[in-house]
Amino acid sequence: MLSIKDVSDAHARIAPYIHHTPLVQSTCLGEMAGCHVFFKCENLQKTGSFKIRGAINRMLSLSPEEQRRGVVCYSSGNHAQAVAYAAKALGISASLFMPETATPAKVAACRSYGGQVTLFGQTGADCRPLAEKASREEGRIYIDPVEDPLIISGQGTTGLEILEDLPHPDVVYIPVGGGGLCSGIATAIKALSPQTKVVGVEPAYYDYMTRSIHAGKITSIRQRPSIADGLAGSAPGPMAFEICSALLDDIFTVSEEEIAQATRLILERTKLLAEPSGATAFAGLLSGRGPQGKNVVCVISGGNANFSVLASLLTQQ
Repeated sequence: MLSIKDVSDAHARIAPYIHHTPLVQSTCLGEMAGCHVFFKCENLQKTGSFKIRGAINRMLSLSPEEQRRGVVCYSSGNHAQAVAYAAKALGISASLFMPETATPAKVAACRSYGGQVTLFGQTGADCRPLAEKASREEGRIYIDPVEDPLIISGQGTTGLEILEDLPHPDVVYIPVGGGGLCSGIATAIKALSPQTKVVGVEPAYYDYMTRSIHAGKITSIRQRPSIADGLAGSAPGPMAFEICSALLDDIFTVSEEEIAQATRLILERTKLLAEPSGATAFAGLLSGRGPQGKNVVCVISGGNANFSVLASLLTQQ
C-alpha cells in the first residue's frame, strides 16, 4: 500500500512539469444530477490527460545511466503520449508500442514529441510483449502504465489538488481502467479527508476491476470494443487491485449509451472536451446513484478524443 507521503513527495517532485488543473463547477449539470457538480479537468493537463503525472514521476527517478539507455512502454494512447512528452522534457529516448486501432491524434502526438512509435495488434495488451522484449534486448527501462508505486503516487497528486481546491468533498467519482488513477486518488483522499467517499466507475465492456473486487480476487474478462478505449484492459494488476479493494467505497459500471450521453452533456453544457473514457465518471453520477444535494467531484481523466467517434456521438439523439 502507498502512503500519503509517497503522493506528497510526488507532488513536490513533478510540480514544475505539470499543470494544477482547474476544478470547474457546472450549475446546469448539477441541477440535472441533483447535487453540486465539480469537474477535475485533467483533459486540460499537459498531453491531454492525467497520465503525465505518473510518467514524469517515474522517469524523474531514473539514474543518469538509465536515462542514457532510454525508456519503452506500451499503451493504447494516453500513457504513450505522457511517456513521450516526459522523455522529451528530460532528454531521454522513448520507444512506444501502440495498437493499430489507436486514435490517430494520439499516435501523431507521440511522434510530435519525438517518440519512436511502433503500431501492432488490436489492443494495448497485444503490444505488451513487444515492449517487454525491447526492454530486455535493448536495455531500455520499461515504464508500466499502472503497476509501479511511482506511477500510482504520481496519479494520486490529482487527489491532492482536488482537496486543495475543494476541501472535504462528499463524493469523488473516478473513471477506472488499469486502476492507477483511482488507486492514487483514493490514497490521497482517504488519508486527508477520510469521510469523503471515493467511487470507481467502469465501462460495462471493461468491467475487470468491478468483477475482481466483487469476487475478492483478480478476475480476467474478454474485452469488447468500447467508445471508452482509454480504459481498455482484461484484468487489474495486483497493486492497483489491492489498493482499490481496500479504499474504494463503491465501484460499478455504466453502459456505452450512458458514456456517450455524458460525453455530449459535458461538451454541450460546459464547453469542456472529454474523451469518452474521461466522461465515464460523470456517466456514473448520472446513472442515478449520486447523492442528492452534496458536493460531488467527477474526474475528467482526459480529452484526447477520436474525432470520428466524437462526431458520431454528437449527432446521436
